[in-house]
Amino acid sequence: MSTAEFTDDEQAEILRFLGYPDWQSMASSIQLGYPAASQPLYLLRDAFHRLTGPARALVRRDVEELKCIENQMSDARQRMRATKLEGVTLNPRETIQLRGELEYWTVRLENDFGCYRNPAAQGGSMPGNINAKVGC
Repeated sequence: MSTAEFTDDEQAEILRFLGYPDWQSMASSIQLGYPAASQPLYLLRDAFHRLTGPARALVRRDVEELKCIENQMSDARQRMRATKLEGVTLNPRETIQLRGELEYWTVRLENDFGCYRNPAAQGGSMPGNINAKVGC
């Protein structure tokens, strides 16, 4: 597995799995000349260049696992209409289990970089979502 610097495409995938947009400029999130504490994206972008070669290889392995799980989830969606196919009974918990695997590997990716996923990300199983609904 390659230990070279991350390509732009690899960085975009990593950012996506951790719930961050791939922006050209993050200037609007800077407060008083220093990144806002709610912007761990700065830590992640900095880590892209600080990881060792062997660590980059491990990140690439974890990203491949995440992509594989996403592909399995896409395949599972095609089977959701059925409960049995040609004598094969489908696992009714398949998508739930795959989402659990996706969460496990996302945490591994967070640990690879030593930073958190986007706390403001919407959807998925992103714990720590800071966007709360206000009740009346």
